[in-house]
Amino acid sequence: MRKMFFFVLAASALLLMLPAQNAQAQSGSETPKVEIGAHYTLLRFRDFDTTDNGVGTRVTYNVADSFGLEGEVNFFTQRRDNFATLTSSDARRTQALFGAKYGMRSEKAGIFGKLRPGFIRFGEGTSVIGTTSPSETAFALDFGGVFELYPSRPVALRFDVGDTIIRFGGLGFTSHNLQISAGVAFRF
Repeated sequence: MRKMFFFVLAASALLLMLPAQNAQAQSGSETPKVEIGAHYTLLRFRDFDTTDNGVGTRVTYNVADSFGLEGEVNFFTQRRDNFATLTSSDARRTQALFGAKYGMRSEKAGIFGKLRPGFIRFGEGTSVIGTTSPSETAFALDFGGVFELYPSRPVALRFDVGDTIIRFGGLGFTSHNLQISAGVAFRF
């Protein structure tokens, strides 16, 4: 996962060094409507003292300069205990979030707030005694901030910081967890 993080960081740095398009061509142009991107994400499970690294993809539809609808799916490949059922296993996690971002943007940067409900699935795994542990899906709500840089019209660099709230229904409690993402998107 560290290789993926450094790849995204290096790609971001290279994109920032690309020459910007002609300023006249950008003036009067509207925000591209669709963004498709990939990112590295880190999710810190505060109550379980565990940090997962993952990769994901995001699709955004910009309704207006200040408002966008988006969906995101993240895959965490580390084999961990299944927090949702408190069983010792080698379960993996998948997260899906769907919601909105709202804020302000200029030709070169944007800053937004985000609110995205969804779920996190703690996958089926094998326990230490060889039995299969059940999978569990928990409600998740991600809210936080987004900072975007636009080195050129078709490219966006995105940095997210948020509180991912997970409701562990079977355990009867809610957990607040730090989630950070960095990635690149192509805009059409």
